Amino acid sequence: MPNLFLPNQIIRVEQLDSTNLYALQLIKDTNPSGGTVVMALNQTEGRGQQANTWESESGKNLTISLILRPEFILAQDQFQVSMIISLGVKDYLSSYIENVSVKWPNDIYVGDKKIAGILIEQSIMGTHLSHSVCGLGLNINQEKFVSDAPNPISLNMLTNEIYNIEEELSKILASIENRYLQVQKGNALQLEKDYLKALYWINEIRTFKDEDDEFEGKIVGISEFGQLQIEDEDKDIRIFNFKEVSFVR
Repeated sequence: MPNLFLPNQIIRVEQLDSTNLYALQLIKDTNPSGGTVVMALNQTEGRGQQANTWESESGKNLTISLILRPEFILAQDQFQVSMIISLGVKDYLSSYIENVSVKWPNDIYVGDKKIAGILIEQSIMGTHLSHSVCGLGLNINQEKFVSDAPNPISLNMLTNEIYNIEEELSKILASIENRYLQVQKGNALQLEKDYLKALYWINEIRTFKDEDDEFEGKIVGISEFGQLQIEDEDKDIRIFNFKEVSFVR
């Protein structure tokens, strides 16, 4: 089976407002094959979930978007793409550092610090996924952060090493591809088990906040649609969609 991410499918652009926006336009204009990667040396308006932005110093980090064609994934199982990308990033980082976790749905943490953000935008055709655009901002060599983001960290800040961005791109694409092939070969169950094991705050008594108030509870799993399941003080399982619950302490 050929590799998913081939070197000649990496599109490098000096500066973009958003790699995801560029990738989405590319799909409209040229309909590129799955495995196409858009990489920006400088991303000026990186997008996070909803209205959030992503700070990245020019040339210091990985700001990429992957165009996937996961037509083997049912529309109802589309959260598998989020698990593929987040676990691929976790696998890559775990080769360098410890204590890497996935903060639901797909932020990547080291301890209590955020090292990567992921934004996935998908299109459905009939009962299956048509394409997925997976944006990733990963802090590699940045040493200082000036935005009001509460807890950023980079690989450099953790290891005091300077990394070659192109080499790290190859490594992270290989890790993501391994997870992609895991699902393509029919082993989504193991992917889900690994995702639960990697979850930030899994099975820990913590404080959360929903639209009404703060409450104590522990994350016990995710639904088949990727919703977060939290068991509260009354042993009731509360189910949350994206942005319906906040992690407090």
